[in-house]
Amino acid sequence: MNRSAIKVGTIELVIAMILSGTIGYFVISSEQPLYNVVFFRCVIGAIVLGGYAHFSGLIRREFFLFGTLSLIILGGITLVLNWILLFASFNYIPFSIATVAYNMQPLFLVLVSAFISRERPSSSMLFWLAMAFVGLFCIVELDISELIGLFSGGEDSAALIGLLLALGAALFYTVATLLAKKVSQVPSTFVALVQMVIGIFMLLPFVDASNLPTQTNQWIDILVLGVVLTGFMYIIMYDSFQKLPTSLIAILSFVYPVTALIVDYLAFSTQISLWQGLGVLLVLLAVCAVKFDWQLPFKTYSAKSTLK
Repeated sequence: MNRSAIKVGTIELVIAMILSGTIGYFVISSEQPLYNVVFFRCVIGAIVLGGYAHFSGLIRREFFLFGTLSLIILGGITLVLNWILLFASFNYIPFSIATVAYNMQPLFLVLVSAFISRERPSSSMLFWLAMAFVGLFCIVELDISELIGLFSGGEDSAALIGLLLALGAALFYTVATLLAKKVSQVPSTFVALVQMVIGIFMLLPFVDASNLPTQTNQWIDILVLGVVLTGFMYIIMYDSFQKLPTSLIAILSFVYPVTALIVDYLAFSTQISLWQGLGVLLVLLAVCAVKFDWQLPFKTYSAKSTLK
């Protein structure tokens, strides 16, 4: 793969993940029902992406071929289902546990990609992924008793549903990412545009028309979500997906929770503990390890070993 393309894709994805880390702030600040926020993101994002695609000449007849368009539409459906399941999980389990479960998606990316290509991930890659995952646990400061409560039955039995919803969201996001790589011949802007349109139709039945924004600052938050955190962000994010190997996408995705932690501290004065600081270091170390292809002296199966 072209080194300059990987460099540009890395920068694009890091920016996209940093922007993703600010979404929670604007969602909370907008004081809108969850489905309203997502619906407006899709509507405004579709307008921005549609205008850009039109004036850039990116809407072409060949992109509407059945096979290509079907993959893009399927990607849009899985992306929206990812949002729905993730947001639904918040009704059953604490946000921290849902975040950890949802961030299994980088691991899903590597494992699903290895299954499709019938290649075993290298021991070094699995080690770095495990390190990033441990770092994520430190960042969200999981209480072990909460994890035990997921499977203890009784009044906590509903928490298992929340965990499965979050893991389901991670799986759908993984599928959406892989589908985006399948249509690398199509401009990312067009891909994102179709997915936003799909989101509009899927979320329209859930919009609470009696609780629309009434204040200027609410509309500003919604506009930022739609223009910057949807339109611009999806252009660079999907473009990066088409340039980067799956393993690097997996690791860089951890930039999202790190950014969210920083934003939480700046916006709501949430203190960063020693454990959270350690988690940030572990995640960044894992990112560097994959970016520079650090290999550990493991004497286990090679990445080229074929799965039986």
